[in-house]
Amino acid sequence: MDNVTVSLALLFVAVLFISQALLLPAAGKKAKHKELSRRLKETQRNIDEESLSLLKEHYNKELSPIDRKLIVIPFFADLKRMLELAGLKLTLSRFLLIVFLCGTLLALIALVFNQVWFICVAAFVFVWVIAYLFVQNRVTYRMARFEEQLPEALDIIRRALQAGQPLVQSFNEVGEEMPEPIGVEFKNTYNLLNYGYDLRLAILQMSERVPTVSMLAFSSAVMLQKETGGNLSENLQKVSEVLRARFKLERKVKTLSAESRLSAWILTLSPFALFFGLKFVNPEYIEPLYSDPRGISMVSVGVVLLAIGALWIRKIINIEI
Repeated sequence: MDNVTVSLALLFVAVLFISQALLLPAAGKKAKHKELSRRLKETQRNIDEESLSLLKEHYNKELSPIDRKLIVIPFFADLKRMLELAGLKLTLSRFLLIVFLCGTLLALIALVFNQVWFICVAAFVFVWVIAYLFVQNRVTYRMARFEEQLPEALDIIRRALQAGQPLVQSFNEVGEEMPEPIGVEFKNTYNLLNYGYDLRLAILQMSERVPTVSMLAFSSAVMLQKETGGNLSENLQKVSEVLRARFKLERKVKTLSAESRLSAWILTLSPFALFFGLKFVNPEYIEPLYSDPRGISMVSVGVVLLAIGALWIRKIINIEI
């Protein structure tokens, strides 16, 4: 019975990781985020030390004393960054406490049911994995939602500028009219500008809070107009048109690749469906796969090859626009 439990647990974890590897959108790709981070750092170099000091001081004021100590460690700093990108109203310390308590509770439940020690450890780790995937999924959804809303926000800013309102007031218009997440971000930027922040510094901070290609295009247009002059309303209209064309092409690509994604689902999940089907219909036939060492080796190799195949398929069907 212990071998069956271990096998089923390993299979469940394998399905979870493989499906996540296949289906998580491309918005969180490392290459894209590295490129955005590089460009933001280049922009930061042109900002004076006093402004950067003001930015860091404002950020540290919002953190709890425990969080200030935790973010010294790079791993916790990255996790804090993910929570901010996900828009979760949780401090880093509270998030860690909640996940730790849930993991401990699940491990104790496994212990009560007389499971072996490594099943209890796996249950504890499983909660942390689920929490990480949840936050990552929220980040992906929120960034995608922001990019979809940005063209409409640019239209609001453009109309406000044409009506004679200053750029700062147009940010407030977006914050009042648009829903979360873009409304909240522009409202925060408007508040910073009212507190006396430089426009460039406030735009840079918003770009760091929402590190997307669309936001980088918007911030570049605003900063370029501030430095060299020109018609900002016309520039924003062009950016809005480009973003809409990009989303239109992206939806078309998703439609054309829908059949490939469905095939990827079927190819990935059919071995597990077949295993559980045979387990239900004819348990004796499938028993050697988890009772015999050779069967366990075959299943392990199969899961590894399936994971490699799933990642390969994801690479093929995940087309960046």
